[in-house]
Amino acid sequence: MSVIAPARIQTRQQLTEQLAELFHQGGWSHHRLAEAAGLSSATVLGTVNGTTGIPRAGTLQAFVTACGQDPAPWLAARGRAVKAERAQAATVKAGRLLDRVIGELNDSDALRLEIHQAITVRDGAAVRSPSVLPPYMPRPGFDDRLRREVAAAGESSRMIVVVGDSSTGKTRACWEAIRAELATWRIWHPLTPDRPIAVTEALRGDLIAPRTVIWLNEAQFYLDAGVEGEQVAAALQEFLATPTRGPVLVLASMWPDFQNVLTKDPGASARDDPHRAARALLDQALTLTAPRGFTSEQLVHLSDVIAGDPRLRAATGSAAPSRIIQFLAGAPQLLLRYQQADPAAQAVLWAAMDARRLGHGLYLPEPLLQAAACGYLDSDTWDQITDSDWFTTALDTLTAPHRQLPGPLLRHRPRPEDPSATSPLYRLADYLDQHARTERRLLCPPTAFWTAAAQHARTPRDLTQLALAAHQRGRYRHKALLYRQAADAGDPTALQELAQMREKTGDRKGAERLAHRAADAGDATALLVLARMREEAWDRKGAERLYRQAADAGNSVALQELAGMRRRTGDWEEAERLYRQAADAGNTIAMRALAGMRKRAGDLEEADRLYRQAADAGASVALQELAGMWEEAGDLEEAERLYRQAAHAGNPTALWELAQNRARDQEGAEQLAHRAADAGETETLWALGAMRQGFGDREGAERLYRQAADAGNARALRMLVGMREEAGNREEAERLAHRAADARDGQPLRVLAGMREEAGDRKGAERLYRQAADAGDAHALKALARMREETGDREGAERLAHRAADAVTPIVLQDLAGMREEAGDRKGAERLYRQAADAGNGAALQDLARMREEAGDQEGADRLRRFGLTPEGEVEVAWKL
Repeated sequence: MSVIAPARIQTRQQLTEQLAELFHQGGWSHHRLAEAAGLSSATVLGTVNGTTGIPRAGTLQAFVTACGQDPAPWLAARGRAVKAERAQAATVKAGRLLDRVIGELNDSDALRLEIHQAITVRDGAAVRSPSVLPPYMPRPGFDDRLRREVAAAGESSRMIVVVGDSSTGKTRACWEAIRAELATWRIWHPLTPDRPIAVTEALRGDLIAPRTVIWLNEAQFYLDAGVEGEQVAAALQEFLATPTRGPVLVLASMWPDFQNVLTKDPGASARDDPHRAARALLDQALTLTAPRGFTSEQLVHLSDVIAGDPRLRAATGSAAPSRIIQFLAGAPQLLLRYQQADPAAQAVLWAAMDARRLGHGLYLPEPLLQAAACGYLDSDTWDQITDSDWFTTALDTLTAPHRQLPGPLLRHRPRPEDPSATSPLYRLADYLDQHARTERRLLCPPTAFWTAAAQHARTPRDLTQLALAAHQRGRYRHKALLYRQAADAGDPTALQELAQMREKTGDRKGAERLAHRAADAGDATALLVLARMREEAWDRKGAERLYRQAADAGNSVALQELAGMRRRTGDWEEAERLYRQAADAGNTIAMRALAGMRKRAGDLEEADRLYRQAADAGASVALQELAGMWEEAGDLEEAERLYRQAAHAGNPTALWELAQNRARDQEGAEQLAHRAADAGETETLWALGAMRQGFGDREGAERLYRQAADAGNARALRMLVGMREEAGNREEAERLAHRAADARDGQPLRVLAGMREEAGDRKGAERLYRQAADAGDAHALKALARMREETGDREGAERLAHRAADAVTPIVLQDLAGMREEAGDRKGAERLYRQAADAGNGAALQDLARMREEAGDQEGADRLRRFGLTPEGEVEVAWKL
């Protein structure tokens, strides 16, 4: 138990921690303390969690007095915290983090913006580095577009995201663009005290002046950061939408894998949407894809630039055009150092790689690497290591620079204003970080890794992310251990997960106790999740009790769920009352449900108001529902206007519905198509084409598809490929498919290959599948693996399945295992199911359990489902939560 000592408080964080400790030691709930202090529950919750900043003096006095404390030392502590906060704000405004005029910066400043330093090369007898950065080699098309869009930020605030693999020149291209177009602007690179926190605090404190570039290099570190990441995304959305705070430019870079994670829609039926705000932000942003390298023609045009710099000459002379930038950034040397490292150094790198790919943050604590590395060394290798200080030797090797470039591991040097670290921190080289996500994707780390992670992970969020990775791999014992550590560190998400684990094991009292702890820590969703589990188990009484407790803790979704329960029992009056209560709290689902109830009652005016209220709160689907209402009422002009408004607000299915409702009316459809073409609405053209095709009008469908495809609609191009193939025009079908492949869309080639396969042309199908794979369509590898399996080439099938799993998801291995199982190869199937589980496909574990069950091993199946696998892949023995 921590000591309550207000005299020691100097900062806002310390004040929050001490108030939280005072709250917990007193055994308070938010509601009881709110009542005792004369405050609202929300105010008490914000004071304990620190989400409302430094509490007002009156709030603080009421809070501590109710807790039996003398308010005087607490008010003095608040004064010190306010003074420190103002000093920090002044530091930010004065230019703590490259908040300087862009035109005054030089190439050395570019390195501080995390642009990769270039290699040095021998030019004659000497090693030459004629400049910090080599001359820039622009890529026409990409750089021209980027600079135009950057310059347009002077007209209105915007966000630009440049997507590309590590070491493909994303950050350098952004640097050159702002220097060329926004030289008189200022730039701010948020790094401390923590990247996400730096952004939210600066935006909430109104510390970003107009005509500023907010530099979010590797934006996943800001947006893919749990609750903090969602707060960053929400704050940026609000900031960009406020004209008086601009113009500003949010300039971000990101790896493709992270973009896919952050923009993936979990679907309407999903209960969890961890990246809702990030997805909304990125949907509004302009996204540009950085080319992987240069074309031969581009290099010819750049020959004079290349001739003037030894590094460029070395890169173009040693690397393929697509790998020149990686060569300049030292990627080949990094890869070589990793591959040729001695066993101890390689073990340290494997520990770092696995920690990063399984969810640990950017900075890795030294004790984690040391404790985990031992698990990657087998007994024979371990016995051959004679250096008693092997770990220090390995670190020295890995952090040593080569040709003035950082090593595979970089020692993190905290800034003066950073929170103090309890141990040295290291960062894995970006290129190796990305490389490991493919090379090691199918591997599950050893026991030592999981144990070290539980003991030494840097933050509670690191623990919860690693716990999720353990769950996905069926390592339930280590999942529980990691969540327990995170819960002890005060992470409410971990408390929620532990509550669910308790519920599944039948310990309902323990589950509720943990859920209430999570609610007290600011996460009322734990009670909500528990209530849903009770409802699914037909415990309606227990579910309703928990929903009410979650609602009392401020969760409007619980009110929505209660309303749904009342509606299902026919209690419409109580359902409407609860929906209104949830709607008043800002719940858009409740607003839409109320609107539907009013519509059915014939009160279209009130329904219209509620749908618009939901739309204004961000639910664009409400506009679509409102459009449908007015269409049913016969107001087609208003309906079409609303459908278009819904589409522009980010709901493309509205255009499909609009097209579907017009497609039977040939004249109306033609008018809609012309309006869509004029407005550049390619999705409407595609949808109309699909409708015409459904009605048998192939000529009209193809005309609409061609219009959409010519305007850049990929789906329309795919449909054209299929129609040409069905018409027997194979040459034209392949031409169109290759046109898509030239734009890095291999799906039309894969679809075409599937049609050839169905027609019995296996040779032609395999050729097209390979071309699709070469165009970046990894699902084509899955199809090739299936074809290899069907012909009896099991080794080739597994090789292709592993390639597909590396590029897509481990479900490919699960599919192949199912084929082996159907063929009677149970041993081979079980091996592949285990590989899929090791790679993070949790569903494969259920297949393993089913196979045990079918083999008559009910005890083994039950143990597998309840306790999971050991890190080595064996069925766990029973363990207690």
